[in-house]
Amino acid sequence: MAAIGLDEPTPAIYYNDQQPDKIFYQGLALKQLGKTTEAAQKFQRLIDYAMAHENDTIRIDFFAVSLPDLMIFDDDLDVKNKVHCYYLAALGHYGLNNLKEAEKYFNKVISIDPCHLGASIHKPQKEPATL
Repeated sequence: MAAIGLDEPTPAIYYNDQQPDKIFYQGLALKQLGKTTEAAQKFQRLIDYAMAHENDTIRIDFFAVSLPDLMIFDDDLDVKNKVHCYYLAALGHYGLNNLKEAEKYFNKVISIDPCHLGASIHKPQKEPATL
């Protein structure tokens, strides 16, 4: 069941947009099911989307009611988009076992947003995390 779901990455600006972690976990589930080609396609889709949209200019409807952040006037949406795309690339490379590339993109995410929960959770640790 974990392998089922939407598999097209989106900008993830609104609450109901597909979150990249879900696509990553679909790929991991497909790997566990022995469907390595399908899994690789999911991971590659994350990378392809990231590369195609990294430099997009993001604009939102002023009256949008489903934004996840209340401080819409303080955020640079183009920077948020870059972080999102770096995160997508990191997850895709991680799923494909391209660990050096994954680490590079996870580091880009964390350098811009040190509190990025997804990057903090998914970035491979060289040594056990300490509290």
